[in-house]
Amino acid sequence: MSLIWWVLPSISGVLGLILLFAGFGKLAGLKPFAGVARLAFGSGFLGLAGVIAFAGLNIQTYKRLTYERPVATVKFTAVSDQENAYRADVVFSDGQTFLQADGTAPVFRGNEWQIGAKVIKFKPMANILGYDSIYRLEHMRSLDAHQFSSDAVTEGKIDGIKIVPTEPGIDISDLAAKYGSRFGIDAEYGSATYQPMGDGYEFEISITQDALIARPTPGTREKIQEQSYPGFKPIGGSKK
Repeated sequence: MSLIWWVLPSISGVLGLILLFAGFGKLAGLKPFAGVARLAFGSGFLGLAGVIAFAGLNIQTYKRLTYERPVATVKFTAVSDQENAYRADVVFSDGQTFLQADGTAPVFRGNEWQIGAKVIKFKPMANILGYDSIYRLEHMRSLDAHQFSSDAVTEGKIDGIKIVPTEPGIDISDLAAKYGSRFGIDAEYGSATYQPMGDGYEFEISITQDALIARPTPGTREKIQEQSYPGFKPIGGSKK
């Protein structure tokens, strides 16, 4: 995927330069109409090369997805001197870790965590032609689920941190929202998944063609079930 975003602007740029030199040659040969036409086309191809190059720079911040693929793993460790505070060790599918600006792992407070992504989904026919949906992780945050009530709206604290702080090049998301339907884009939207947060909890995050999914590891699933149902004992297993 990354190679095509350099090949296309290169081809367009070469064509633009050829037409520009041909245009100057026609002007030098006292053929103004042919020269101006070639200069116009050459300038257009050079402009197209620039647009494709900047679009390619931005789209590299997104990742391809085909059906369901791994996105990241998350493991929480309790902070010893703080209540309901957990340090998140996040490792992305490419091996990189999620760190704050000061180089430390982020700390979240509460009993639930959430991770969100921006998704650009193509239409089925575009998928058949090889245009799988793309995604980019945007943020991770936590909250106290007990703050929500059916009786009243309560004020609660949310800890959050952005994963992608800036938009390099051209904002593909904005272009997709405005002109995407012309190029086979079905929808541009946000997708998020959330799970309980606790000491030693570990999750595997994946993404389908449509949405993020966070699954607890087998050990974490037992911890969650045991916390919800004291005395829980998995079928076919033994409580440790």
